Amino acid sequence: MLYPKVEQYLTEVIRFVKFYSDREAIKSELESHMIDRIEDYIAMGYDIEIAEQLSIDNMGDARVIGKALNKEHNPILGWIWICTNILVTVLLAWIIYFNGFFVLSSFQNHNLVKDIPESNIVYRINLKEKVKLDDVVINFTNVIYEKNGNMSIFYNYYDTGIWGRWGFGGGLTASDNLGNSYYAGGGQGSSGIISYNRWTYTDFSEDADTLFISYDYYNRSFLVEIPLKVGGKNE
Repeated sequence: MLYPKVEQYLTEVIRFVKFYSDREAIKSELESHMIDRIEDYIAMGYDIEIAEQLSIDNMGDARVIGKALNKEHNPILGWIWICTNILVTVLLAWIIYFNGFFVLSSFQNHNLVKDIPESNIVYRINLKEKVKLDDVVINFTNVIYEKNGNMSIFYNYYDTGIWGRWGFGGGLTASDNLGNSYYAGGGQGSSGIISYNRWTYTDFSEDADTLFISYDYYNRSFLVEIPLKVGGKNE
């Protein structure tokens, strides 16, 4: 160092600071301040050695300064600060990983429509039906009628609310224009920011012209009406 007396003085000050993690920062700050003072004295006409000593004298007793700094940089509070930063960093990393996983999974979800072989399909209707329950948006995307009498309804949903107060788990009831009611014989779904689902109803009438999808649960309800034979049965 250009100023050995300043280095010796700073070493004496720092030894009173018990919180090791702050020592280098304190030393660097004091050193910068003292060098500025030395340069000021030199500019006033003092030689380097006198300027250095005047800078030290201006700072005061190293023991007194060191003990005062030790009180300001309490080791207990210092370690609490370090541990808190570590915990916050770990938490942020976990949140980024967790949300990133679900965002990625939302875009990589398996296409449930492809689970039904083309050879089994009597007709498939593409939909753009949307309903909203509180903050949950439900999009009906397809219905597929199979040769074995299964009627499958495909939909996805997502929560636009910040806290996701309740989830939409399905519980859809199907009926037709002939007065028949159907109850799901099976369901399939995938989780993520956007959840993709399929509900299948067995023994659906091939003579039905209209499918009604209804939901009534926890004082939340909707009814979606889907024409089944528009443009021909094999559309």
